[in-house]
Amino acid sequence: MDAGGSKGGMKADINVTPLVDIVLVLLIIFIVITPAVNNAVKLPLSKHAPKVDQQEDQGVKYLTLMMTSKRDPNTYLVTGPGAILIDDKDAKDERFFIGNEAGEQKLEDYINRNLSQHNDKRVFVKADADLPFKYVNDLFQVCRKGGADEASIVTSEDKDKKEGGQ
Repeated sequence: MDAGGSKGGMKADINVTPLVDIVLVLLIIFIVITPAVNNAVKLPLSKHAPKVDQQEDQGVKYLTLMMTSKRDPNTYLVTGPGAILIDDKDAKDERFFIGNEAGEQKLEDYINRNLSQHNDKRVFVKADADLPFKYVNDLFQVCRKGGADEASIVTSEDKDKKEGGQ
């Protein structure tokens, strides 16, 4: 009897056992590593320092809203959106709240009044860095209803890169 098989000579079958072993090891590695990988994008958002936003070359003034967060006094964790402030020295005492129809309507009216005076109907939003985006999105929708053509998030520079000279 031949060592390679019968009648047809040698049989060329692929041994899949090492392949299965390697695939299982890779699967285990990916299962272990996947929870450790943090896929959340962290945006460093600006701190709240009221000032008038003006483009120096054109003298155009934009409406800038600052969205604060409401926090639990014991744990300091974000529990929801806080007051929405206007980043303008003339309106520094104005406070608006979203989450109820009356507050959103008041903010829409304010946005509409201010944007009706400008050709460029952009609104800039500064929000707390740890505020969930769903609240910022709600503010974007109120801005759209108030007549804004565009709403953008204002972010701050990364201080580590700035100090490192990169």
